[in-house]
Amino acid sequence: MKICLTSGVILLAAACSPAPASETAAIEAAPLAPMAPPEIAILTNLLGRWGVTMEACAPANASKDGVVVITASTVAMGLDACTISSTTPEGAGTMMVLQCKSGEGAADYERNFSVVSSTPETMTWVKEGGAGEPYVRCP
Repeated sequence: MKICLTSGVILLAAACSPAPASETAAIEAAPLAPMAPPEIAILTNLLGRWGVTMEACAPANASKDGVVVITASTVAMGLDACTISSTTPEGAGTMMVLQCKSGEGAADYERNFSVVSSTPETMTWVKEGGAGEPYVRCP
């Protein structure tokens, strides 16, 4: 791809048409740099597997009911898989915007959550406009 300057007009073309050198300058276009992914900052004390109770953490909980797994770029809530699209510091915690999917063929959906870790072993998960729900770190 070439960028051609002709009579003060910039053209993008596969090839520039010949013109007098005094009127046209051809410059090879630099390849476009990939866009940087959004900044995502998760506090390290929030990373891990969390349950509403220790019983929810048990391997017998195949449906993963009441279990949240947080990594640096994803959140799994029960059987739903989410990608973190943005984070914002919020008080002592983090506000997360998640892009989620419930399973094969299900429509994607967006969720907003706030998470706060009050101790290394406890976390509060606040749903959109809701009250906080305490979680414990799973072993």
